[in-house]
Amino acid sequence: MVFCVPTHNVSIMDLTCRLEKAAKYDDIKKVVMQESEDPLKGILGYTEDQIVSCDFNSDPPLFHL
Repeated sequence: MVFCVPTHNVSIMDLTCRLEKAAKYDDIKKVVMQESEDPLKGILGYTEDQIVSCDFNSDPPLFHL
């Protein structure tokens, strides 16, 4: 994993969560993807593409996972 964000309008956050119940990584990704497509559309984005910070310069969602 590499963090390098030399773009003035893009930032990064490393989020760590402690869950009450055990969960599989793929299940968590699925829920996040579903949320980004309906209730949080335009706020939360989800991608598994190989991307760099400048890819988000004109991307409307506020947060990407």
